[in-house]
Amino acid sequence: MDEFGTVLDSVSATLEPHRLAGYLYRLAKAYTSFYEACPVLRPQSPELRANRLALCQLTQTTLATGLGLLGVAAPERM
Repeated sequence: MDEFGTVLDSVSATLEPHRLAGYLYRLAKAYTSFYEACPVLRPQSPELRANRLALCQLTQTTLATGLGLLGVAAPERM
């Protein structure tokens, strides 16, 4: 998710929104891999659960913001 700002700068400079779409696709794929491999609600410690929930929230916010910039409504739930 560190790349989001850089991608937005690139898209605004080059007027190539497909770069943002590609970034969002890669982010969604990475999140899916994370979610399948790491239990979010059943981790070993409360701190780990909080960190994983924060990562889920940040991913959701990033995807929703990026999709909104592309004019696509993000779903409420998956």
